[in-house]
Amino acid sequence: MSLTQESSPLAGSPAEAPAAPAPPGAGRAGDLIRRWRWPLSVAAIIVIAVALVALVVPAASDARRLSPGNPAPDGSRALAQVLRGQGVEVVTADRSDEATAATTPGSTLVVTDTSLLAPEQLNRLAADDASRLILVEPDELTLSALAPQVRTAGYSNRVASRSPGCSVEAAVTAGDVRGGGHLYARSGGAVSGGVSICYPQSDSDDNSDVDTGTERGSYLVTVANNRQVVVVGQSDLLTNGHLGENGNAALALNTFGAQSSLVWYLPDPLEQVGAGERATLGELMPDWVIWSLIQLTLVVLVAMAWRARRFGRLVGEPLPVVVRAAETLEGRARLYRQFRARGRAASTLRTSALRRLATRLAVPAGTTPQQVVVQVAAATGRHPDEVGRVLLGPAPDSDAALVELADRLDELERAAGVSRARSGGRAAT
Repeated sequence: MSLTQESSPLAGSPAEAPAAPAPPGAGRAGDLIRRWRWPLSVAAIIVIAVALVALVVPAASDARRLSPGNPAPDGSRALAQVLRGQGVEVVTADRSDEATAATTPGSTLVVTDTSLLAPEQLNRLAADDASRLILVEPDELTLSALAPQVRTAGYSNRVASRSPGCSVEAAVTAGDVRGGGHLYARSGGAVSGGVSICYPQSDSDDNSDVDTGTERGSYLVTVANNRQVVVVGQSDLLTNGHLGENGNAALALNTFGAQSSLVWYLPDPLEQVGAGERATLGELMPDWVIWSLIQLTLVVLVAMAWRARRFGRLVGEPLPVVVRAAETLEGRARLYRQFRARGRAASTLRTSALRRLATRLAVPAGTTPQQVVVQVAAATGRHPDEVGRVLLGPAPDSDAALVELADRLDELERAAGVSRARSGGRAAT
């Protein structure tokens, strides 16, 4: 350590005393403070911002689908507000005991997400006092317990406006509504007059997964356990995004607002069945989880402090190897061929063709592949079934079939006017 001294002609004079040395740790402490002042400042700002957000920002709104408090397009807040404006008391419940306790002989009980219901919850709902029960897209287990006269009859991918086709007053008043979705029919032991099937689906509408050869629809009305049961298979008409279409609002209001009290039951998947109180998340976790999280947090903080010791501008470095895109494509194709992954190769070819065709035909965002097939068929003048087999058909069972599929995709794109050179487009074959 050297002593500092004024530069002067009299520096060597006995009257001039040297400066006192600095404390041993003073320089090091100052360096540490200057070195960590920015990380500590950023950390303090983040902590303060998180605390302010936690204190000021309200809790997140309800984001559950078909929830009467959800303002998103898949929620049902609009329907609930209109019902309240018409004098209907709307009560939300997420536990079966709360739902049954809120119902009276003059109220309507709505049940969504029936696949989350356990047998004990179904028995509780079957013995409920509500005079009307609305089941939204129920499964077979729920129907057997709450509406045995009705059974599931498949699902229709074709969503279109449909006429009532029945004499139920709510459906006749609403007129045409959004059809398709989950379909239901009479069970084997139900009489034809005991179940009213509205908005029917015909066998010739499309080739969706439906139970053909029987009368089925997306809106059914029956009587079970001395109360009226309404089965709604098309839940989209209850959402904020589709409530204003066609007669969706009229059907929803006449169905849900038939009585002055409405209990909206959204089953909670964490409801503990068979006990009076449900366990909290902390009670469900083992004791070692908390200590593991604490140790993991400490490790992350230490790693952050270790890696954050140097600060400076980013320095760009050249890549050690540059691989041409064609080589990558050929290597991937060889892997497909080695493992005989014809299905994956065909899926890649079809996906790329669908994207190019969608771009060429300027289809809007969110269009399904089936809708792209329809537009391609209209643009090329070919039958939709032929175009569907090329773009959405089964995977080829041989290399020759894969080569033929690639040729047919090229031919279809040329017919649709897609002019784009694709070097190595058949390398996957």
